Amino acid sequence: MSFEESNLDYDQLQDELTRQLAEKEKIQHEMAQMKLFYAELEATNNHLVAATWRERDMKKQLADTLSELQRVQHVVEDQNRRISESINYARRIQTAINATESEIQHFFPESFVVYKPKDVLSGDFPWCFKNGDYLYVAAVDCTGHGVPGAMMSMIGNLLLKDIVNSPDMFTPAQVLFRLHEAVVNTLKQDVPGADCYDGMDLALCRIHLPTRELIFAGSHRPLLHLNHDGALLVDGDPYPIGGISYKGRGGFIDHQVNMQPGDAILIFSDGYIDQFGGPRNKRIMTKGLKEWVQTQQGKSMEAMRLFLDESFDHWKGDNRQTDDVLVVGIRF
Repeated sequence: MSFEESNLDYDQLQDELTRQLAEKEKIQHEMAQMKLFYAELEATNNHLVAATWRERDMKKQLADTLSELQRVQHVVEDQNRRISESINYARRIQTAINATESEIQHFFPESFVVYKPKDVLSGDFPWCFKNGDYLYVAAVDCTGHGVPGAMMSMIGNLLLKDIVNSPDMFTPAQVLFRLHEAVVNTLKQDVPGADCYDGMDLALCRIHLPTRELIFAGSHRPLLHLNHDGALLVDGDPYPIGGISYKGRGGFIDHQVNMQPGDAILIFSDGYIDQFGGPRNKRIMTKGLKEWVQTQQGKSMEAMRLFLDESFDHWKGDNRQTDDVLVVGIRF
């Protein structure tokens, strides 16, 4: 073998060795990459296993939570059902005790009652009682609404009846004075340290049925007298019934209202006139109610009732009802 051939074989061997070393390095690099990939895959798998267990735990916790929520929901639904049944039963009692439109219409066929409780129960209530030749009619607004207002309405209803059912034939002012004393005594508001402001406002009329003579007195509530001249406002006195305020209060005043055939009166709680709404979201106010009823002159009392009912709802619009609403109208 010549030197050139020998040298050529050496170069080929050297090239082959270099190639094999390169191939070995490539294989080692790929193995290292595979080991790294395997390690990452194993770590990912461990994370997935841990996540699976966490998911199982979370699902169990969620199932337990849903089960508890369902249990609580059943309890709440049962409580709501019981409360609703109790409130509806109380409403039936309150409705049975309150004066009805038909009771007033028995004496004055042209009369109406607009009655819109804010909640199921109401702190407002219409009231009437006949004693001999006299008919007492009132629109009463008790402190609060809902259940508290309804409780006060029951107290007011019974106290009014107890006072008026007397041979003395008290005037409205005398009735209001005695009602104030009775509320203060019943709620123990005269006890030192008492902190009770509950009570009521009302407009009270006494009508002598044979002569249609009407005497009015009001506690924070007025009377609207509708005659051929328009609507005249007769203010009540600025004193509430009950409560511990107004220690230096004066007495209530009787107002004799000269009623002619065809005249009408409206007595009402503040829920109607205090309702927000209209184009500028303002209250109706007594002025607004007065202007509205004047547009109904010459129309029937049923037409006026429908007008007042619809006008209130239109004025309120999408606003919530502010308070209990009561309007009593009587035509002579």
